[in-house]
Amino acid sequence: MYSVSGSVSFDGKPLPAGVIFFDPDVSKSNDGPQGYAIIKNGRYDTAAPGGKGVVGGAYIARIEGFDGSPGEELPLGKPLFTDFQKAIELPKAKSTQNFDIPGKR
Repeated sequence: MYSVSGSVSFDGKPLPAGVIFFDPDVSKSNDGPQGYAIIKNGRYDTAAPGGKGVVGGAYIARIEGFDGSPGEELPLGKPLFTDFQKAIELPKAKSTQNFDIPGKR
């Protein structure tokens, strides 16, 4: 398993809170496990507690973003966006992947 870390910005600013998933792209013969990490203050690392690394290959990065102001039933805050997706090729090594998600205009 390899760790993936990096930054996530939304509308040009660090994403306050969120979750990033690395789903294996089965259409490109990747049947490896899903990787994931918590996003806090625009940064994530699958090697951090609560995260899981990847095996490398074709993945779909899927990001859910929140405002970071927790409420009773919304531990990460109110949703800013859901299900941003981007196809990526991850190396069979530790890597850095940065994502810039445009704001709604």
